[in-house]
Amino acid sequence: PKLLAGDLTPQIARDWENACETFFLHKDIEAKRQVKMIAFGMLDPRLHTWYLASRTTLDAGTFEDYMTALKGAWLDTHWTAKLRKKVLGSQQGSRGFYEWALDLQNQNALLYDTPDHLDDEKLRNQLEANLCDELTIPVIRAKIDSKLTLQNWIEEVKHLDDKRLEDLASHKKIAEDLHKPKRPQQSSGKTTSSSRSTPYNASSPRLGQLTQTERTLLADHKGCFKCRKFYVSHRSKECTDGAPEASSYKPLTEADAIAAKNGQNKTDKDKPVKPVAAVAPIGAVMPSSVLEGDSDSDDKCVAPLETPHFYWPCLVSGPSSKSFERIDALIDHGSHLVLINEDIVIRLGLRRRKLHDEIHANPAFLASSDSSLSFSEYVHLSPSSLNHDWQSRTVRAIIAPNLVVPLLLGGPFLSHNCLLIDHELRTCIDKLSNFDLLNPPSHTKHVPVPIPSHRDVLNLRKNVLNELDSVLSERPQLDRLDAEMRRKYEDRFPTDIPHIDQLPTEIVHRIRLKDPNKIIQCRRYNTPRKYRKAW
Repeated sequence: PKLLAGDLTPQIARDWENACETFFLHKDIEAKRQVKMIAFGMLDPRLHTWYLASRTTLDAGTFEDYMTALKGAWLDTHWTAKLRKKVLGSQQGSRGFYEWALDLQNQNALLYDTPDHLDDEKLRNQLEANLCDELTIPVIRAKIDSKLTLQNWIEEVKHLDDKRLEDLASHKKIAEDLHKPKRPQQSSGKTTSSSRSTPYNASSPRLGQLTQTERTLLADHKGCFKCRKFYVSHRSKECTDGAPEASSYKPLTEADAIAAKNGQNKTDKDKPVKPVAAVAPIGAVMPSSVLEGDSDSDDKCVAPLETPHFYWPCLVSGPSSKSFERIDALIDHGSHLVLINEDIVIRLGLRRRKLHDEIHANPAFLASSDSSLSFSEYVHLSPSSLNHDWQSRTVRAIIAPNLVVPLLLGGPFLSHNCLLIDHELRTCIDKLSNFDLLNPPSHTKHVPVPIPSHRDVLNLRKNVLNELDSVLSERPQLDRLDAEMRRKYEDRFPTDIPHIDQLPTEIVHRIRLKDPNKIIQCRRYNTPRKYRKAW
């Protein structure tokens, strides 16, 4: 592993430690040689000089001693106290509960093995004390069992918060519908000239509509149709600036767009850039020198530097889970494998299966074959959407220890489920059912229950009475057959069972109970031998 140049943070230090331990595990390196094997992976000149100055002491110690010395020398003096203060002062605010709780757990995980680390009980009290006001009352009324584990308690509160967010969204939609201005109805006999965009009129007290020239300028220069400003980071739906004043408004020109562009470039160049360290195989966000210069201001460079990942919140289950467990899976159509974190496999109790041939892969930032990873086990998995409207076909997920995401869904998942990804619209749609995984419908399906008519009820009652009459009419015959059967096998129907002393002592039969933990694998269908290779 490699530690890129930049300031060392608690998160980067933890990532560096995890990457080194993974390297030791795969290469089976002895404890006395561990520090030597990873020391020259620190590419920062300051860290490299620090290691060379104390090389004899660091090489003689263990890897734990090396990490303690590294954190003590390059992290803030009171970084644990500052991070604990940040955890204790964190509040939910307007964020969703699950997102906030996950962020708080990640920050608290950085304090592990330190006196400032919060255990599950203290972390639960911290979460409960800093809930938003709209969620506090539902949590109190729910009377959640205090004996639940932290994860189960978070799941219960998450369900309450999801309901709160759904109600808030529905109320917001109703309010928008009520305040939405109605369009005046046009007579069919009039010409369509009244529906065209009217240019701005200075004598009019109201702001005129945009002309076609102004719309073209705003579209070409990343403008907003509502506030009518060039080179802004929002669009009309998210605009909070509002429309300009009609009295001071001037029609937009090409010169206004060029002036706004020059001001945007000047603001971007004045922002200071601070390098941050990163662990190479895990991820790096670096202010590289290849981005310097005036190339960003070129009109031909219109693509963004980065786009958000495709995270799909889904549900998975296994033999060890009492209910479905939510995870955030990463959809990556550039990956040729489906990978799953080993912790998720252990927590769900999924059955491990051996691959016929091991799969070898290299990290994205390394080209050397010596740093390749090997995978030898996989599990069967079938994730579904949060509302269970869509469920994936069974895929084989390869177990990857220390995977940075719970589940990585690559090409096999996309092709097997006939999924299409649109990067512009940020959609992942099933071609067969037209279901969008990244933008699922929020409506609830209501299954209509047919109500029988009065005539249907009378017919059903009549049929029940006829069936009862037929059964009662055959009762004497059934009694006669029962008595005859008892007489025929009267030696099998004694009046009383024998005494225990008269029971036979020899074993005539032994019943072996099936092992409840044994997994029975059955064939779904039989296939002729000549077709098995193709299957």
